[in-house]
Amino acid sequence: MIEKDNNDLKSTQEKTEDKKDLIVINEKSIFEGEGDEDETKMSDSELMYYNRNLIEGALYASDKSLTVEEISMKLELPKEKVEELLNELIDIYEKRLTSLAIIKIGLKYQMQIKPEYSEKLYPFAQGGAIAEKYLRTLTIIALKQPILKSKLIKIRGSGAYEHVKYLKENGLIDANKKGRTSELTTTEKYAEMFGLPRNIEEMKKAMITQLGIQPEE
Repeated sequence: MIEKDNNDLKSTQEKTEDKKDLIVINEKSIFEGEGDEDETKMSDSELMYYNRNLIEGALYASDKSLTVEEISMKLELPKEKVEELLNELIDIYEKRLTSLAIIKIGLKYQMQIKPEYSEKLYPFAQGGAIAEKYLRTLTIIALKQPILKSKLIKIRGSGAYEHVKYLKENGLIDANKKGRTSELTTTEKYAEMFGLPRNIEEMKKAMITQLGIQPEE
C-alpha cells in the first residue's frame, strides 16, 4: 500500500512538473511573438507577395503621396525592389475591377479614386457633400490656380461670385486682393479632403490624370 502511495505521489509530481514546463513554453511563445510572420521561412514568391502587400498597405494608410526612398526606409526594403513592386501594383490596379488606382506623380506614388468614380464619391470626402455647381467652380480654380476672380467669372458666369463666397467660407479656397480683383488658390483643407498633393503643381498633375484631360500648353 505504501509503495502504491509513493507511486501515486511520484505520478502527481511528474504531472505538476509537466504543467510547469508547459507554462514556461507558453510564456516563451508569448514573449517571442509566436505566430508573427517569419520572413526567413517564406519562399521567394511568398516573400514577394508579402512585401508587395506591405507597400500597398503603406499607400493606403498614408495621408500623403510617398517616394520610393520613404517606403524603402520605413519598410527596410531595397529601393530597386520597392520600385519594381510599385510598378507591379500600378499594373494590377489598372486591370482590377475596383474604384481605386495607384498613380505616380513626379517622384511620388499615391492611392487614389479612379476618375470615373470620383464625382459620385466626392460626397464621402471629409467635410461632407459639395453641390455640383460649387464643385465645378472649385475644380476650375484648382486646375488654373492661381486664377484671378475676374477671369473665373468670365468662365463660370456671374453665379461664380456666390460660389467663391461659399468656397471661401468653407475654407476650400483663399482669396488674396490683387488690384481691383482677387487671386484665388486652393487651401490645404481642399487637398486633404480630396486626397490630393498639397504642392500646387503636383496637385494639377494628379487632377489631370484623374480627370483624363489634356494638360494646357
